[in-house]
Amino acid sequence: MVLNFSFEYTVDNDIFEYILQNYAKNYTYNFTKNQNTYKLQIKGNEQELKTFCDSLQNISNSIFLRKFDVSTGEDFDIFCNFKEEKFTKFAYLTHKNSSTYAEKKELLSNEWGVFCECEFSSDLNEFYKINEENFNDLLKKAFDLLIQEKGIYLKDDKGIYKFALFNNKFDCDFLLPCDIKAINSIFICSNENLKLLASLEKPLMKLRLNVMFRKNHNLDFSDFKLRLAKDLFSFALGLKLFQNEYKFLSVKKIQDYQNDFEIMSLDDNIVVLEGFEFINPKAKELIFSKTDKNMARISYILSRFDERALILELSKNYDDILLVNKELNLLKLSLPKDSKELYEEIRKDEIGARLLENFAKEFPLLDENFELKNNFYSLLGLVGRVLNLDQNVKKATDALLKIADESKMPRGVKIDYRLKEDKSFDYTRTLRSVMSFMLAGVDSANIAYGAVESLAYFLRDVYDDLREKKQCDMAVVSGSLFEHKALLKNTLKHLKNCQLSDVPLWI
Repeated sequence: MVLNFSFEYTVDNDIFEYILQNYAKNYTYNFTKNQNTYKLQIKGNEQELKTFCDSLQNISNSIFLRKFDVSTGEDFDIFCNFKEEKFTKFAYLTHKNSSTYAEKKELLSNEWGVFCECEFSSDLNEFYKINEENFNDLLKKAFDLLIQEKGIYLKDDKGIYKFALFNNKFDCDFLLPCDIKAINSIFICSNENLKLLASLEKPLMKLRLNVMFRKNHNLDFSDFKLRLAKDLFSFALGLKLFQNEYKFLSVKKIQDYQNDFEIMSLDDNIVVLEGFEFINPKAKELIFSKTDKNMARISYILSRFDERALILELSKNYDDILLVNKELNLLKLSLPKDSKELYEEIRKDEIGARLLENFAKEFPLLDENFELKNNFYSLLGLVGRVLNLDQNVKKATDALLKIADESKMPRGVKIDYRLKEDKSFDYTRTLRSVMSFMLAGVDSANIAYGAVESLAYFLRDVYDDLREKKQCDMAVVSGSLFEHKALLKNTLKHLKNCQLSDVPLWI
């Protein structure tokens, strides 16, 4: 009897392939991979196949696993031999060793034979590599220090982290629940998000704080980052603390070696924000060897898609790029150096001059220098300054994006995004339309959401024009501006065949 298993695994690494072959190694099996499609055939009698299927329940879920099908199949005569040494070692906690510890307090390595890659310190002066021999002694020491309201330190390949008992102050980088049962005491966490948090990848995620907790602690923000334990030591420490009625640890990264892996959930999509540990190891090495790491990241994204893809690279830290044919940047955006240049550009035609004159009678004009990248993030900052959301351009941008992200509006006002005759972007038309709506009495929230929504419409128009000319047939979002849900949601909604990459949005 033969069972055929089919999986869709979207990222380019060997983690899931290793897991499948590791669990199949004691059976007669065949494994093939075609891009994102993994196929596993298992041969055996009914009891053997039932035992194998039961063993799959021990596999940790992956955020990159999209589809799973199983069917009966025909006999095969091409067999695989499991060669463990050809795979990359993976150090994280898995269902295998976490469930064994929770149930029996036994110390096991994960499926890759990795026990715990952390080092422990009580004072930063000396770190101790955690192993089976010192595990329980260091666990007791860590627990005793924490309940005395002292900090402890764990070091891994991402950096050095300070752990302390959570005291309802959010002066840390993220929270780590001592047990998954603690999460809903502070956060609103759906079953879908819980599965993502508990996945093989153990991502950082930003979740909404529940209304009662925010009200009781007079919080002026609505969400915060959370991550589950990704190593056996912090998992065991959390269990011990939870048994003593502690719910969360606050974690602050005090030394950074690599970005932590962070994702965002949007409807049915998983958005990788940062952290490169799950891309192809050779690609990662190449990206970080380059002087321009962001362009190397974009090049890798292109390699993952058809050459007829339009890359929408909208960043907070770099100049924006609308890249077609792998090398042609269609966006020519040059923002003003100061408010004087801005108003001089607006006054260049009669309608703009009259608008500015009328606007000055009702609203204060800007009088300042700008330090701007040539990107839409900075343009939205100018919109935020005209709306007087903040005196600082960056803070005005963030305030505008926050308004847009939290908006419940079905649609905002249509803000003007257009190109000049020479195909350069006309930022003055964007700001002129904002001024016009302000003079018409439209509120700031409507304009803020409209500015973000209209940017998505502009991207759609550029994309549709290229599709009509048969210069591209898909769009791929990239860049840190897309961490904002209002922009990402509208872009995915309005651009046909718009794709997310499993490569992080930024570096």
